[in-house]
Amino acid sequence: MASKTDHRDQGARGVATVAEAAAQRKEPGGSAWIYEQLRQEIIAGAHQPGSRLVEVQLAEVLGVSRTPVRAALARLEGDGLVETIPNRGAFVSKWDSADLEEVYALRLRLEPYAARLAAGRVDGETIERLTWLADEMVRLLEEEPENWIDRCMDLNGELHLKIVAGSDSPRLISMVSGLTELPLVRRAMKLLSPTMLRRNFAQHHQMIQALRESDPEWAEALMSAHILGARHSVLSRWEQGTSPD
Repeated sequence: MASKTDHRDQGARGVATVAEAAAQRKEPGGSAWIYEQLRQEIIAGAHQPGSRLVEVQLAEVLGVSRTPVRAALARLEGDGLVETIPNRGAFVSKWDSADLEEVYALRLRLEPYAARLAAGRVDGETIERLTWLADEMVRLLEEEPENWIDRCMDLNGELHLKIVAGSDSPRLISMVSGLTELPLVRRAMKLLSPTMLRRNFAQHHQMIQALRESDPEWAEALMSAHILGARHSVLSRWEQGTSPD
């Protein structure tokens, strides 16, 4: 009969095997690696909305065959980042105000609940990191160094995902990250005026205080107000004919 130690050893080997397989799938040249490369480029804005993603060209640039490129594009289409048009090919998805409204409506349902769960669960190290992120965004806004808005977009994304991660709910984390990493959401910050950004960044500090005090109702209410305010500001600018680059 196998001992408990044997079972633990077998389990450890099983985990290692899964990790090794995952690593192999993400090796340069594999479809998972190509997917991640293209996904990050689209999120960062390297491929503009409506631009065509030509399999042959991508394969040449990445030094791979067309097969893994095609598989990667199919995954990106499932994420909503790519749209395939019959007889024309794959294109980076375009977004309109209806898409923006839908994304914010979903965030409004998910992120306040995540903040509620996170209150009382996040540790001191996480609170410290969140505080630094919030402070750094304020500093960048006031000093406006080169590429400051791009840096703020990165920090803002990290702050929101860290709060959601504090919910300790893998499904919730997956759903929210799928929304907040969309290029449209990530670059929406460019639509906000300095006054709007100051108000937005001040709300970050209030949410962190609610988490520090382990107050779920307060954290939930603040996150709701935060997302509602951002939605109103971004949609107002969009309707005026302004859209993120």
